[in-house]
Amino acid sequence: MQCQIAYVGQRLSTSIVMTRGTRGAYRKEDRVALPPELQKEIVEKAAAKYGNCQELAKHLEIPKSSVHYYRVGRLTMPQSILERMLDIAGDDGLRARAEDRGIAKDRTWANEYAVSVYREMCRERVRLPTREELERDDQLRRKAAAIISYVMAEGSVWLQKEKWGECAANITFAAHETDLYDHFRGLCRDVFDYDIGLPQKPGNNTQAIRGFIYSRFIAEWLIENGVFPGEKSARELHLPVWVRESSDRLTLVSALQPWCDGEGSTRATVHPNSTALSLAQSRHTNLKDTDVPRCYLGRDARTVSRGSLEKMEKAGIRILSRLQRNCRSEILDEVAAIASKLGFRPRVDVLRIRLKGDGRWSCIWTAEFDRQDAISMLSDRILTQSRKVARIRWPGK
Repeated sequence: MQCQIAYVGQRLSTSIVMTRGTRGAYRKEDRVALPPELQKEIVEKAAAKYGNCQELAKHLEIPKSSVHYYRVGRLTMPQSILERMLDIAGDDGLRARAEDRGIAKDRTWANEYAVSVYREMCRERVRLPTREELERDDQLRRKAAAIISYVMAEGSVWLQKEKWGECAANITFAAHETDLYDHFRGLCRDVFDYDIGLPQKPGNNTQAIRGFIYSRFIAEWLIENGVFPGEKSARELHLPVWVRESSDRLTLVSALQPWCDGEGSTRATVHPNSTALSLAQSRHTNLKDTDVPRCYLGRDARTVSRGSLEKMEKAGIRILSRLQRNCRSEILDEVAAIASKLGFRPRVDVLRIRLKGDGRWSCIWTAEFDRQDAISMLSDRILTQSRKVARIRWPGK
């Protein structure tokens, strides 16, 4: 044991305290909160005895980063470290000021404070664009719009640590869509200063590639901009206002491209008015299993085609009209509105309904574009995925 300063309430008194805990800034012992300028003075006077902070850290047997954080005031000092620094400094006046102004903080506070410091350190490692930055910087806004559309179309935000309410995000592409993965990875570097790394393969042998954003702060930024956690078809989704109301054509192009490249499916057709590109989105309905007569079910007993929906009625109301009015895919409507602003002619309508595992029906909506629109999308760099481009450009091959 050694004699140390024990901090009681707002004051200091001398007592015998057992040194305990681990090396480093996060040792589990009571701490002392000091004014930043006083704590800096203590560290600098102690470091002066050994020449610099690095040598002081060696003498105290703690990481040099801990000494740095004590000096700049990012961390409060454990009682034992403070006592040893005061002994090294050898300044009675400095000790008296520490005794007068030090405030004891127990282990619970110290642990929570260390977590908050670590959280801020993690936050500082990523860039989180503000609304003002997005409005001012055209390139940043365009790239951020593309990221949001990518995650809405091909990814999700999910709860990673339920206890702390921490979320993460992921993106999934087909195994051959490495060009889209590289594009999304580059966007994350440019916008967030974050690298999602090389593509990963799912463990269930699915022909897909995935990337993950294990930053709660980026996930929270995505949530603030409309990408909500959980199943997307269960709730109303909207693109952020700064995207859908933008007057910058390239921002709208950047927002539309991930939907066409990631969510779109192409058809090999040479007729200019035939559907060449379609985007699909599902939306939950309030239809129950019993609302749909069995005679209208398809071969898999879980789908009802549009043709069958046109014949179905409930309480004198056509089911198709009810779906078109009350169960729209809001996000697909906004994507179609952006396409219309850019001069395209999307046709949005119900394709079919499908029975989910919970006994309710999900409505599948599509936005269809003819070949003329698809060709224009190639020149505008809205459709860039290599296989889709080839199918539109050379439909006969």
